[in-house]
Amino acid sequence: MSPLQQNKPNLYAVFSRWDTEKLLNYAVSLTASILAEREQYKTLSAKFQSTQTSLQGLTLVEEIGRSLSSTLDLNEVLTLLLSRVNKVLQADDSSILLKEEPSGDLVFQISLGSISEQIKPFRVPKGEGIAGEVALTGKPIRVDNAQQDARHFKQIDDDTGFLTKTILCVPLVTREKIVGVIEVFNKKQGVFTDEDQVLLSSIANYAAVAIENARLHQSVLAEKDRVIQAQEEVSRKLQRDLHDGPTQLVAAIQMSADFSRQALEKQPSLVGPELDNIINLAERASHQMRTLLFELRPLILETQGLVAALESFLERRQKDSPAKLHLMTNSDQPGNAIVRLETRSEMSLFAVVQEAVNNALKYAKADNIIVKLAQRQKELCLRIIDDGLGFDIASVNTNYEDRGSYGMVNMKERAELVGGRFSLKSAPGAGTEIRVTIELDDAHLAPPPPTPDNPRP
Repeated sequence: MSPLQQNKPNLYAVFSRWDTEKLLNYAVSLTASILAEREQYKTLSAKFQSTQTSLQGLTLVEEIGRSLSSTLDLNEVLTLLLSRVNKVLQADDSSILLKEEPSGDLVFQISLGSISEQIKPFRVPKGEGIAGEVALTGKPIRVDNAQQDARHFKQIDDDTGFLTKTILCVPLVTREKIVGVIEVFNKKQGVFTDEDQVLLSSIANYAAVAIENARLHQSVLAEKDRVIQAQEEVSRKLQRDLHDGPTQLVAAIQMSADFSRQALEKQPSLVGPELDNIINLAERASHQMRTLLFELRPLILETQGLVAALESFLERRQKDSPAKLHLMTNSDQPGNAIVRLETRSEMSLFAVVQEAVNNALKYAKADNIIVKLAQRQKELCLRIIDDGLGFDIASVNTNYEDRGSYGMVNMKERAELVGGRFSLKSAPGAGTEIRVTIELDDAHLAPPPPTPDNPRP
C-alpha cells in the first residue's frame, strides 16, 4: 500500500470537516440575513401601514373640513364633528367643551356616544380636570388608565354609571386662541395611540375654525335681532310721543280753529282770546316736535360735544316738566373741562341719559332729576339720579318681556357696547341711580382737532 493510500482517510476527514464548517458558517450567515430581511420587511410594512393610515387620516380630515364648512349652525357642526370622531377613532364616547369668557371655565356643549342622553350640562372650572388642564396649557393629554389618574373628573362616571378607561383630549385652537377642547373616551380596542392624537389634533384645527365661524354667525344673528328690536322700540316710543304730545296739540288747534270760525259769525269778541290760545298751542306743538327731532339726532352732540348736548336736552325737557332738571360737571382738568370722546361713545352716553331722564319723567314722579358728569384722571363717570318712586329691580327684570319695554336693557347694552361699566340702584320709595363708567383710553378719546401743521385726513 502506498503512502498516499495510507493517508487517504485522513484527507477525507479533513475535507469533510472543512465542508461542514463552511456549511455551518454559511447557514449562520444566511439565517442572519433572513432575520435582518424579515426585520427590515416588518419595519417597511409598519412604515407603509403608518403612511397609509396617515394618508387615510389626511383624507378624512379634509373630508371633515369640507363637511364642517358646509353649515353655520353650531349644534349641527358639533354633532357632525363628534359622529365622525367617534367612528374614526373607534371611541365609545366623545364630548366638546367650549371656553367661556372672561371666566375661562369650560362649559359642556355636546356629547355623543353610549351615555350622551344621560349627561347633563356641566361646567369645569378653569384649569381643573384633564379638560381644564388642556384648555389652560394648550397641550394634548392621553391617559391609558383614567381610574388611576387623579386629574380625571369622576363625577360623570358616578352620575351615569359609565366607567372611563382611556382618554384622549386635545385643544381647539384658532388664531392662537384656545376656544375649547375635544375629549374622546374608551377606545374599543387597546389604548389611544400617537397616531390617534395626531389625527384628532388635525381634526380639531378644522373644528376650531368651524366653531368660531358658527359662533360669529350666531352673534351676527343675535345682533341683528337686537338691532331690529331696538328699531321697533324706537318706533313705538316715537309713536307714543307723537300721540301723547304734538298729535294732541294739533287736535286741540283744530278744535280751537273751528270754534273761532263759529264765534266769528255769532260772537266776534271771543275770537281774539281763542286766537291767542291757538298760538300758544301751536308754539307748544312746535317745541315738542323740535324736541323729538333733537332727540332723534342731536346735531349739537357732534359739533359741540356731550356737555353741550346734555345742557340743550335738559333745557328742552324742563319746559314740559314740573320736575327740576339739573346738570353737574366736575373735572380735574383745567377750567373744569370734560374731555371730548369719540362720536360713538358720546352718542351712547347721551342715549343713556335720554332714556333715564325720560323714564324718570314718565314713571318715577320725581321732584328732582340730576345728571352728573365727573372726570377723574383716566376715568369718566356718568350718573343719573332721581328722587322718585323707585322700583324693585328683580321684579322689573323678570317681567320685561311681558311689559314690552326694554329701557333698562337698552341702557346697559349701550354702555357695554363702548366698553362702559353699567350699574343700577333702586328700591321702592328710594329713587333710582344709574351709573356708567368709561376708561379714558385712546379707543374712547376723540382725535385732536386739525391744525395747519397736522391736518386731519
